[in-house]
Amino acid sequence: MEALKNYLLALGIPGLFAVVAIDSAGVPIPGGPDALVMLLSWQRPAMMPIFALTAALGSVLGCYILYLIGRKGGEVALSRFSPERRERVMAKMRQNDLLAVFVAVIGPPPFPTKVFILTAGAIRMSWKRFVAAVFAGRLVRFLAEGYLGARFGDKAAEILAEYYPAILL
Repeated sequence: MEALKNYLLALGIPGLFAVVAIDSAGVPIPGGPDALVMLLSWQRPAMMPIFALTAALGSVLGCYILYLIGRKGGEVALSRFSPERRERVMAKMRQNDLLAVFVAVIGPPPFPTKVFILTAGAIRMSWKRFVAAVFAGRLVRFLAEGYLGARFGDKAAEILAEYYPAILL
């Protein structure tokens, strides 16, 4: 675990951006961007806002790639769901696309964020609204995680896991 921590710390801001972008594009990264934001913020608390902003921007890039995949073939990707469920989800997304994406990107794993991102592309959500929702949601999430990392250090992940619903509210 110490070796992984040192490796992630060595990545710094460019590594954080890359890890978050790759993870948000649908390639899961062990430990994930959340742990990296908390770890970096713990090690350098004064840089926490920069880490949160970098992670939010990386997530926008990664989610935008997944969104574009959804625009090209999102209905195929969503075909594993029953037609009734798929239509219900798509109808709800059309009604509240901005809020749905915003809430989806704040949600912790195993929340099905990727499904919402693909659906946003499939329903042809405005890319500007999509980017705004992802950026705002992820910035809130990463600022909260960064704060916990800076404030509580190595206990931040435990606190987050235990109190995530309350923190989210």
